[in-house]
Amino acid sequence: MSILKIILIGLLVLAPEKDGWVKINGDNYISFFFPSRGERLKKEVNGMRSWIFQTKNITSVFGAVCTQLTKEKGVLDAYTVNQLYISMKKESVALPSANLVSETVIPSKNMEIWEICYTVMKDEHEMTYFKRFIFRDNCMYQLTIGGKTEDLEEIKPQKEKFFNSVRFNEETRK
Repeated sequence: MSILKIILIGLLVLAPEKDGWVKINGDNYISFFFPSRGERLKKEVNGMRSWIFQTKNITSVFGAVCTQLTKEKGVLDAYTVNQLYISMKKESVALPSANLVSETVIPSKNMEIWEICYTVMKDEHEMTYFKRFIFRDNCMYQLTIGGKTEDLEEIKPQKEKFFNSVRFNEETRK
């Protein structure tokens, strides 16, 4: 009987999620869950390569941008990371109707993580976005989820699932 229990527990652990979320294996050693497969784009600006993943469901839009900042593996210094974060935060709330609601540092022992929440008016609707900036080694990751502010109660659990699903392959660290 105990073998049957072990098999059943194993099946529960290995079974795909019932809510349809899909694991995305991104570039630069990151993986995360999206509510659907979505699309993947590659972009290069000023010699920096970025991979963009995006999808949406009924209430939310999701995005993940993985940018390799330098070709050499290594860790960016604290000053550079801080300046990049300030620049990216300003760019995120650059629209005249944008309002920064909150800004939080997420504790982590091996990477720098900031999260902002902001609102913006779009097509006569107030939209709320949550954006997480992760600096790890020589890469910057931007994770975004947002939707109509009136749907915030539906967006928040999706945000938690999305942000908490982020994993890095630790074997890639030097």
